[in-house]
This record gives sequence, C-alpha cells and structure tokens, in this order.
Amino acid sequence: MPSKQPDHIVIGAGFTGLLYATLSILKGETVHVYEKRNRIGGLIQSVRTPFGLVETAANGILNSYRLEALASELNLELLPSRKDSKKRYIWIDGGPKRIPISFFGALRVLYGIAAIPSGVRGDESVFQWGKRVLGEEAVKNILEPGLSGIYAGDLRTMSAKLVLEKFLTLDAPLWKNIRATIAAKKNLPRVPKSRRGTVSFRGGLGELLNAMETKVKSSLGSEIFYSETAPSLAALRKKYPKSKITIAAGLESSLRILSSFDPNFKRYVRVCRSLSVVTATRFGKKPLLGNKNGFGILFPPGSGFRARGVLLNSQIFDGRAADGNNSETYIFGGALDEEIAKSKESEIISFLEEDRKRIVPGGDDPLNHYVTVWKSALPAYDAALLEFNRELDRSLPEGVFVEGNFRYGIGLSSILERAWGRRAFDR
Repeated sequence: MPSKQPDHIVIGAGFTGLLYATLSILKGETVHVYEKRNRIGGLIQSVRTPFGLVETAANGILNSYRLEALASELNLELLPSRKDSKKRYIWIDGGPKRIPISFFGALRVLYGIAAIPSGVRGDESVFQWGKRVLGEEAVKNILEPGLSGIYAGDLRTMSAKLVLEKFLTLDAPLWKNIRATIAAKKNLPRVPKSRRGTVSFRGGLGELLNAMETKVKSSLGSEIFYSETAPSLAALRKKYPKSKITIAAGLESSLRILSSFDPNFKRYVRVCRSLSVVTATRFGKKPLLGNKNGFGILFPPGSGFRARGVLLNSQIFDGRAADGNNSETYIFGGALDEEIAKSKESEIISFLEEDRKRIVPGGDDPLNHYVTVWKSALPAYDAALLEFNRELDRSLPEGVFVEGNFRYGIGLSSILERAWGRRAFDR
C-alpha cells in the first residue's frame, strides 16, 4: 500500500471511479485509485473490430453542460448523434410504432397528466404508479418496455420512490411536476443545439474513460493501482485519516466493503440484488428497418422477443461500422430473463437471429457477432435498494462516500450530475 497521503482515495476504476478521480484532480487534489482488474472501464469497453466499433455496454450519454465542460478539460471532441436517429420505436401489434397506444389510451394519458396527483404513494411500485397516473395501456406499451429496458428490471417490484421521486417534487398533477423540472433547469447553461440529446466520441465511450485514466496517471502525486484489491475501509481510514474516500466499486463489491466495516450493512448483502445483462452486436449488410431511420426498438414483455431491445448503431453515430456494413446491438437479460446469462455464446447468437427474423423475415446473413455477458451488472431498483440508499445517506462516516449506478440513478448522465453536485459541495 502506498504511504504518501493523497487528498482522495477512490476504490474502483470504472466510469464512476474515474469520474470522481478526474474531478478531484481538476480541483488540484491528489488521488489514489485502486482497481482489482488489470484494466479500467468496468462494464464500459469500446472494442475496434474489422467490421466496426463494438460498445459492450452503454453506447452514448445524454449531453449536458457538465459533460461539455468535462470533455473540454480533457481535450475531447463530442460526437453528436445523427439527426435521423431521433425516432424511437416500440414493437406493438407486429411492427415498430412511434406512437404505441390507441386514441383512448392517449386520452387516458392526457387525463392523468392533467388531473391525477403524481406524487409517489407509500411503497408504490413503478407499475402501480404508472397504472394509477397514466393508465394500463400506457404502462404496458410505453413504461414497461421503456423503463424495463433502461433498468433491466421488473416494473412490479421496481421502487417508484427510487426511480421517479426526484422528478416528482410536487404532489400535484404530472404537468406541474414537468413544469417545475423545466423551471429548475432554466438557469443552467445550455448545450449547443447541434449537440443536444445522446452523444459519444469518435472512439466510443472508451475514449472518455481512456482520457480520464490518462489524466489521473499524468497528475503529479496521483496514481492508479491495477490488479490490486483496496485495503479494508478501516485500514484506509487508519493509514490516511485526512483523505476522503469514495467507494465506486459496483453494488456487490460496495456491500462487501461496507459490511466488513459496519455491521449495519450486512443485512443488505442478503436482500439487495444485481441483475445480469447480455449485449450482442451484429454486423451485416442490410439495415434492420430498411429505409426507416431511428435510434432503436424496444420490445415489451410478452411480445415474443427474447431481447429487451435493439440499438441501431449505424444510424445513431457516424463511423460505427466499416464501409458498407450495418451494426445493431441487441440487449438481453435483466429481471425477466435471468437465465440467459447462463447460455452459451452460440445460443445467444441463435436467440438474436431468431428475433431479427421476426422483424425482417427475409433478413441477411450476418458477417460477425460480438457477445458480452455481464453477470451481476445492474442493481435491481427495488424496495431493498431504496432502503440501502437511505442507510447510506444516514450512516456513512464523515469523509466516506459511496457512488455508482445504484445511487438514485442508473444512467451515466445521472452519475455525472450527482458527481458534479458533490464537486460543488466539496468546494
């Protein structure tokens, strides 16, 4: 263990850990990062193949003034998504639809937005909240494929407080909460119109992580310790009493670290769950939707697809496939299909091709597949995780922080927003 006392110790060199380390360095602090693997990145890897770029997890990040500032500090150029990728589809009644509900379903949604109080009631699940506020059809055709696609969870056990409450600050109809959210963002710096929405980098999201890694390694007094499990929290606090410590190691690893330090956290090891996810990128010649353009298609549970959704990579960002090739990434697994993570690669490819033939019966022959199985990748956003977050809020000792995709927001933009808020607070 290094003996020189850093200002900040970070456990984990995935997106979250590198982000917090980089923000500390930009403030002039020294950082020590412990990473148990021999590489950075966690789930996020951008892999160059002869057929095109493969993103093993997230393919982009929602742009904000925070990301603009971070990219500028790291001398990175943001890659905006293509204008014709704005369309999102949901598979309904045998085809991809942009408006996936009926006329009467839309009327029910409008009524809910205008008249029904949208504050979360008690221990409501997202499914119960959606049915109460927006109606059954909207839950089935919009919320379920949308949120279960993002969180890989089951809406019937997904905590509405954990997922929705930060957007529902008023116990009032949804339109008032939407108005309040817009008003709260009114004075924030705006990003250029040409770079609004989902963005990435020429070399994929891995380019951002590599730049943060370089920033840490090139900063005087800062270092990344690869293939090294961090000492216990008690040992770190004893050896470096003045250093702040950020645990950014994923849900299961964070629970192990915390429970060895404070017995209060041991019960969460038994009840907090992580979900496995599989991504499979397919390279071919013909676009999935022919002449239609778009970001991707979500498949509602019970629609007959094994995949939760498919991203149309070639239509989202330029340069994602070699000349003349087409790239698509299918996402499998989560709470409704935990068994797929046990499947062989050949079986996963077979599931992908079967799903694709349901969309394009004629299809085209694949050129290549790239399959990644992430076991225990995403936290189950249920009541147990909500209580764990509350325990963290009230029980962490001063100078110790826990961050990651289980802290009130699963997306990279949510992690960045939270990190930016802590950065301002630390100042």
